[in-house]
Amino acid sequence: MKTMIKSSRSQFLEIVNAHISLRDQAKKHDPAMVKVAMDIKEGRLQLADAAYYSIKFAGNRANIDMFETQDAKEIGITNVTQAKLQKDRLFLCNRIILLAAEIEGDLPGSDSQLKKVIKQTDFGSIKEVSGLQNGVFSLVANKKTIIDERPMQEFVTDNNLMSNLGTYYLESPRFIRDDEEFEFNIELGEDAPEKALIKVVLAGTVTIPA
Repeated sequence: MKTMIKSSRSQFLEIVNAHISLRDQAKKHDPAMVKVAMDIKEGRLQLADAAYYSIKFAGNRANIDMFETQDAKEIGITNVTQAKLQKDRLFLCNRIILLAAEIEGDLPGSDSQLKKVIKQTDFGSIKEVSGLQNGVFSLVANKKTIIDERPMQEFVTDNNLMSNLGTYYLESPRFIRDDEEFEFNIELGEDAPEKALIKVVLAGTVTIPA
């Protein structure tokens, strides 16, 4: 029988509280994690559900960077600016959602028209866009590789009634800190169809001021 997946909130608390135990046992620990745990316990920080997303036009491209330093927050396009979290955020990513679609009709003639189309697009399974499920994806944060060239097939959950569409749960949930850029990269064997759009969502738990 498959074990239940822990909530990202419980995973977050387990990790930071473990560093308090290590400190109390005079073992190697991360002082930053201890500080976060104490700030939560003492009410200076609270935990909130979080999801960081980005939508990119992938037409005729084999390599797609979903978070880029020139990105600016715009509702319906991305809620991440310059590929970084907001200041004083610590985010535990425990699942990734990847969806796709193809633009109907003619390609937009300008960036503003493209953005308007993206904001009105209904995204679905990556299976519906030719070639996407045969690519690989990588996640890099804090200058460390969290996921290394894992098959995009992980996001094909169409017939799995126990999972939300396009959702992959990290086997080892990792923190993303606010002081480093993070990357979510897709590599395809062939260029994506000319009207392809891809949406990624990194979901989990984040610290916010109490």
